[in-house]
Amino acid sequence: MTVRGRRRLLLGATALMLAVGFWACARPGSPEGGQVPDIPPLVTSTRPDTLAVVDPFTSPVRFEFDVPMSERPATGQLRDAVVVSPRTGSVSVRHRGDRYEVSMEGGFQEGQIYRVTLLPVLQDRFQNRMAEPFDLFFSTGPEFEPNLVAGLVMDRLTGEEVEGARVDAIPEGDRPGHSTVTDSTGVFAFPFLPSGRYELVAYEDRNRNREPDFEEPQAAMTAELATGDTLVFTDVALLLPDTTPAVLAEVEVLDTMALALEFDDFLDPEWPTEGVSARLDRPEGSLPPVLEVLHEHEWEERQRAQAEAQEPDPDDPDVDPEPDPDDPEEPPAAPEPEVPPEEEPVLPSQVLVLVLGRPALEPGEEYEVTVEGVENINGVPGGGGSVTFSVPELPEEPPPEEPPAEDPSAAPDPDTVPQEPEPPPPDPDTLVSPS
Repeated sequence: MTVRGRRRLLLGATALMLAVGFWACARPGSPEGGQVPDIPPLVTSTRPDTLAVVDPFTSPVRFEFDVPMSERPATGQLRDAVVVSPRTGSVSVRHRGDRYEVSMEGGFQEGQIYRVTLLPVLQDRFQNRMAEPFDLFFSTGPEFEPNLVAGLVMDRLTGEEVEGARVDAIPEGDRPGHSTVTDSTGVFAFPFLPSGRYELVAYEDRNRNREPDFEEPQAAMTAELATGDTLVFTDVALLLPDTTPAVLAEVEVLDTMALALEFDDFLDPEWPTEGVSARLDRPEGSLPPVLEVLHEHEWEERQRAQAEAQEPDPDDPDVDPEPDPDDPEEPPAAPEPEVPPEEEPVLPSQVLVLVLGRPALEPGEEYEVTVEGVENINGVPGGGGSVTFSVPELPEEPPPEEPPAEDPSAAPDPDTVPQEPEPPPPDPDTLVSPS
């Protein structure tokens, strides 16, 4: 994760806690000046109030807005636009003009810290969406603990943040679980999460059944939370589950000394390749040995380093210009402080590169490569396989260009015709006077 990503995560979590503190002191109000069609709708009041401690109740939770709202969210259904945590029964959402009412089967039970989140897919009648999610916290008994669990959810294969991923915090014992959804930057947060041990499960809920299915990218981790703790997870990487090993699918000849092996699964770029065995076979003739097995990014870095070593350095000329004695010598400029570049994450690849020794691959010949001991990105061992491939013929080098033949009839070029040297002027000391 880059420095910028970590900063965004920490700032997002801090901003959320500050916003919660603000809600405890003031209630949101409607903007002055009346309704403006292109302004996002705002929540003006809630029932119960934010951070209120109330008795258990069966009536709905109410959210009132400053403008009439639409019964159709921008995406999905109305029931998917609201997240209730903990979810102790089935949830229903009703639209009533300028407000929404959220009910739960069995009511809001005793002894819980509830969080009801309106997602920013809700919109007014002018199709102006909410600018950001709105959270309502209230308690049916317990005191609010100043706890926070937060994290950044990313796609393991692309490195991109995942918006709208569902995150469940499942406690030990019979306590109900808590849920939330990542925002547009992939950040999730659980403020006021009661102390205890939790299993955190993040997943893309593609079928919207609120459960991580085998066909959905997911990740799991454990959190131990005490009163006053703040836990931040910076590497929640979603990945499709897999139980089968990687199979060799294709071989590409990079050059006569290197082969690219492509598998049907992705490979962890940090997985060590020392345990991989590979060999070449052919009906007859000599075979090059396999010297190294590299990840694709390792091969590319080596190629770049070799190319840079062959290029001349423009800042280091062979001959320094001689200083002009008439110009005063200027003091050297102070060196600028070096700013280390942000490290870009190395993404998974489906390719391993075999580095071969002598003798080289022979163009036009057919070989078979066999590889064993490959582990895919899910940690499933036993991958490999055999593939037969042909070495392409090397392109023929074009013959050197010959200089054009001279045309004898063409007029001579005055610049190329040798000229008679002009005689030197006479020396005045050697001139003879006429008699």
